[in-house]
Amino acid sequence: MKKKIKYLNFIGLLLLAVILWKIDFNEVIQHLKNVNYWYLLLAYPFLMLNISLKSIRWNFLMRSQGVHLPIPKTFYVYLWGYYFGTVTPGRVGEISKAIYFQDKFENLGRGFVSVVVDRLYDIGIRVALLFILYPLYSNLFEFRFIGFMIMLVMAGAGGIILIRMKSIRNIVSRLSEFVIPKKFYPVIKSNISGFINDMVTMITSIKVVSVSAMITFVSYLFYFIMAYSIQKSFNIEMNFTYNILCVVLTSLAAVVPISISGLGVREAVMIYLFSNIGLGKEAAVLFSLSFFALNPILAIHGWVVNTFMMFTKPGNREDISEEISDIPEKQE
Repeated sequence: MKKKIKYLNFIGLLLLAVILWKIDFNEVIQHLKNVNYWYLLLAYPFLMLNISLKSIRWNFLMRSQGVHLPIPKTFYVYLWGYYFGTVTPGRVGEISKAIYFQDKFENLGRGFVSVVVDRLYDIGIRVALLFILYPLYSNLFEFRFIGFMIMLVMAGAGGIILIRMKSIRNIVSRLSEFVIPKKFYPVIKSNISGFINDMVTMITSIKVVSVSAMITFVSYLFYFIMAYSIQKSFNIEMNFTYNILCVVLTSLAAVVPISISGLGVREAVMIYLFSNIGLGKEAAVLFSLSFFALNPILAIHGWVVNTFMMFTKPGNREDISEEISDIPEKQE
């Protein structure tokens, strides 16, 4: 079964190969020749502002658990997580962030709460924006309001499921099992009580939710400005809000487990979205691959941070690497 799931990753790569085979590389080269580097350079500070605010949000979430850490420290650990996630398989980058600060918590389960909730805010704002923006552009799609109705039905079904569950702790327990990678779930399950209690407190606190939501909104505003700057650098004419819709839809599509890092799937969806407003597939692929390039860019920053941390506190890096490697596989 696991081997079959691994083979699914090649579907996206095969799709990408087909897309690259059919695009006109002369047109791609023309786009690259006419790149406006000022817009491209402008994208960089907005990317770093986005990451900085995410690290502040993570810092705030840990503070709600009674763990007070310097913001610069959470910032470089956030970047280090990108690096570690790039050089290791799966979602170890997210896991490593929790392991780094595990000594600040009573148990590892509590250490994972802020990491999981931090990730849920990223997913939540994308889904919320999808519901807000889709009706504005539904006339561009063949299925028009049918797609929006499907989203409403899914949201309603999700609400009914939550209402029928016995308690919020049961909700969080089920949610944690869905969000956390299966290979690491046995480790968290042993500390599930601390995990659930902190999770319930964090998602029911009006102050925590409102502040975290505000930070998330501002951080993604910077992210979308960055995306718009990249679009302008390639001389792609597109409305700012439609640009956001493209980024949101492709990021959600990239989560589908049939590709590696969303390659192929992201490009296919982007081509469809671009074609709806009369833009060519070459521009779509170039714009899409620029987002894939963000991962290695952040990984390079993380590598610099990792190198700095190794020279300053080498023992910490070795301990974390050993602990991650010791995480047991889930027994079938």
